[in-house]
Formats: sequence, structure tokens, C-alpha cells
Amino acid sequence: MKKLLAVILILCVFVSLIMAMTGCSMNSTPSHISNNYPNLAKEYKADVKKGGAGDSATFTFDSAKTFNSIVFKEKGSNITDYELYADGEMFYKSDFIGKYKYCSHKTLTASSITLKVVACDKDWSIKDIEVYNIVGSAKQDFEVMSYLLVDRAYTLTPKSAALMRHTTQFNLFGSVYLDKDGHLHFQDYLFDGKSVEGRTVLKKAVEKVREYNPSAKIVYTILGNLDINGDGLDTQDRHSGAMGKNANTLVKECLDVMEEYGFDGISFDYEYPYTLNANTTYGKFLEKLKKAMPDGKSLSAAFSMWNFTSAVGFPLSKLDFLDSIELMTYDGFDDRGNHSAFYKMCAEALYQLDRRGVDMNKVHLGLPFYSRPIDKAGYWGVYADVSQQLGVWGNSIVEDVNAGEGETYQQKCYYNGRQMIYDKTCYAIDTGVGGVMIWHYSCDTTDSELSLYGAISEAVNSRAIS
Repeated sequence: MKKLLAVILILCVFVSLIMAMTGCSMNSTPSHISNNYPNLAKEYKADVKKGGAGDSATFTFDSAKTFNSIVFKEKGSNITDYELYADGEMFYKSDFIGKYKYCSHKTLTASSITLKVVACDKDWSIKDIEVYNIVGSAKQDFEVMSYLLVDRAYTLTPKSAALMRHTTQFNLFGSVYLDKDGHLHFQDYLFDGKSVEGRTVLKKAVEKVREYNPSAKIVYTILGNLDINGDGLDTQDRHSGAMGKNANTLVKECLDVMEEYGFDGISFDYEYPYTLNANTTYGKFLEKLKKAMPDGKSLSAAFSMWNFTSAVGFPLSKLDFLDSIELMTYDGFDDRGNHSAFYKMCAEALYQLDRRGVDMNKVHLGLPFYSRPIDKAGYWGVYADVSQQLGVWGNSIVEDVNAGEGETYQQKCYYNGRQMIYDKTCYAIDTGVGGVMIWHYSCDTTDSELSLYGAISEAVNSRAIS
């Protein structure tokens, strides 16, 4: 009986710790910003701090300030559309504020700013604002990593490759798959009705990327979500078989492919191990592979927040063997159904990783170049198709969602528009994150005024000036 009580007590403590870790949320500006840059609006005065749709609040500083970032904190989450003005001119527009919103913009000088609430669910109230002028925060090794489908890389042309200059690393995916025995297989492709052997396509894809962006690193992504040999296993069991008793075989084949095609590293997009044993096996395998890799070659893996906040998630100690952590901060729906909102899938996500002791220099913040419906349906819209309608400021648009069997229905879908991508990139840089990760390359528009890659590049350049 005493042993049983002891076990129950330990379980209760463990559950309490997990609840405490997941229950604590971000409520202040990260120290990486607040310790290095003064809050220029510390002595602000507000004419009002609350109102309804169409109302405004003006925040006046003690003197004229030069700044490029504003923090808004709302009581509740009622604002759904707002604009910011300085000297009567709008310089920023977005949708939601909520607990914490980091608004980055071109540098301006003003003695006050005005918040105009265009739309809200009900009356709003601003809790606080902060203003910063952040310069020189971008690290020289800040990564802009893009996932790129192998068949898209194979067919790259000078026109389609115009955006490649913004990227420092490409993760080629959709080509190499593992089986339960630890062997790697190459996906064959159809081009103009003709089958092309997978190895040929991969080789040409690497050549094309090298041609259009010679300075970028090229990593290949190994997937395990296809039943190559008819084993009937789910994704987790297939990975566990390959990474467990067949780990030596998989390590050798991973290294052989990396050497044969001249890759700069290896990545895994394993979605999602859902048991403690599977995550433990995964972690041990990554350690084994990294120790076998030559110096100068990188190892990375994609994770969702669930991998780090679940009691059966990935062992954090094994992150030491990764050179980068590709954080999938998308498809994480908030209370409004927005799958990659600023608070939940940027500010709060990075806060949770940091407080768990994750090396933030390794983290690449995930940026989606696609939409998801607010009802969480299995539909993924492409930013390039709607960029003109979204414009610079927009994040949401009504699209035709596939309901199956040829039926569609209209639903509001959430993107990260140009301004949101700029905001998130600036926030990643300013909080000391190692880089950003894009899913995926082919979804962007070539329109320079609306390009999401262009927004990332502008954000990096704005922070590189000292």
C-alpha cells in the first residue's frame, strides 16, 4: 500500500509540473529586447485607452522619439482590425492584438501615435504599450531556411528562381523515404507524361539550386510517411523500426546519400511520434547519426510545439545533437481558428521553448506561405494565388474549400500576409532566435511588392543596420 501511495504521489507531482509548465504564458517583452533596448514610451500619456469600433486612442510621448517597433497589450482579445497613425499618416495595419502584439515598421520619428480600431468583436481596452528603436540586432549567421520540393527544384528556371537569393539554406523534400528496415528509397516522377527515375531528378535538383544560389547550403529531408514496401505500418512504427534495431543501416545509407549528392546536411520531418518510446528511439537515433557525420555537415529536424510540451514528447537533452530545430509554428489553431497567429504561434511558442531551456540560437521560427480554414478543414491555400487580394496588410480571405467528392464551400482562411511575415521575422531576430523556416518555397509570389521572401529580406536588412 505504501508503494502504491508513493507512486500515486509521484504521478500527482509529475502531472502538476506538466500543468504548471503548460499553464504559464507569456505576459511581458522578452529580456533579449528589454535588456538591450530602452522602452521609449515609458512615460507616455493616453487620451483614452478604451472604446468601440471606429474609436481611436492617442499615445503621447514625453518628447519626439525615433522608433521601428511598437508593442501593444490588450485586455482581452476584442480588436479584429486596426490602424496606426503618426502625424496623420497611416504607417501600419493589422488584424488582432490580444495579449501581446509586436508591430514592426520602417523607422519613423514622432511625438505620438494613434491607434484607430476599425473593427472589434465588442468594446476594447488597451492595457499598455511599449516603443523600441531596434538596430543592429541581426546576427550575421541568421538563417533563412526554405523547404523546397525536389520536383519544383528540378524544373526551376531563371524566372521561377528569382526569389532564391533570399534563402541561406534549402531543405529538399518529397524525394527520399525510409522503410522499416532502415533502407532509403527515391521517389520517381512524371514530367510531361514521362517517368523520370528519382535519383536522376534529385541530382538535377541539386544542380539547379547550386546554379541559382551558389552560396546556399543544401540539405536533404528524409520522410517516412509512405508505405514503400507494403509493410502496413503507420508513420511512427516505420520510423521506430528504422531508427531502432535497424539504426546502423539507416545511418550508413543517410551518410552515403549525403556524400553521393554533395549535400551539406540531413534533415528529418517526422510527424509525429506520439509515444514516449518512439520519441526516445528518435532521440537516440539522432545522437547516433550526428556522431557519425563528418565535421561541417549539419543535422536538423522539424518539430511542433506538441513535441516539447507533451509528457511523452521528445527528450530535450537530445536537441544538443541537432544543428537547427525547424519549429513548425503553423497549423496550431488559436481560439479564433487562425492557424498561425502572432501570439500563439510566435511570441508564446518562443517563450515556451526558452523557458524549457532550449538553445534559441538553434531555433528556426516556422513561417507559413499558405492558408488554413478557420474551421480546421484539410485545405491548404497558396499565398501566390491570393497575394493581390490580401495586399500588404491582409492575413485573411474567403476561399473555396474542398469538402470532398467534388464539393466545395466558402470559408475564411488565415494566411500570414506580408506585414505579418515582416513582424515575425523582426521578432525572431530581436529575441535572438537563430533563423526562420519557410514552408514552403513555391508558395510565394514573384511580385516584389508583395513577396513574403522580400518581407523577410527587408526585416533582416532593417535589423542589420547599426
